[in-house]
Amino acid sequence: MPRRKALVVWIVGSGLIALVLAGVLVSAAITATILVDQVPGGDDGLASTPALDGAYSTMTWSLVALVVVAALGVSVPLVARRIRRRSSFR
Repeated sequence: MPRRKALVVWIVGSGLIALVLAGVLVSAAITATILVDQVPGGDDGLASTPALDGAYSTMTWSLVALVVVAALGVSVPLVARRIRRRSSFR
């Protein structure tokens, strides 16, 4: 039974982290969209500002982190389930 509790805590924790990262990603995308409209030549990718570069950087790391957290959040319970099934057959 403690294993099940640990898996539930893992799933809830990774889900919350994924939600926060998704919020950061959406916020950075909205910020970048607003800033691109304000920078002359920003729509064509010809000009940039430190704020716009920061928004792009935030979008990059938050997307990578979101994919990693989602992959770990799904794979760890699946691996634990497979291990539990193997041990129950012995």
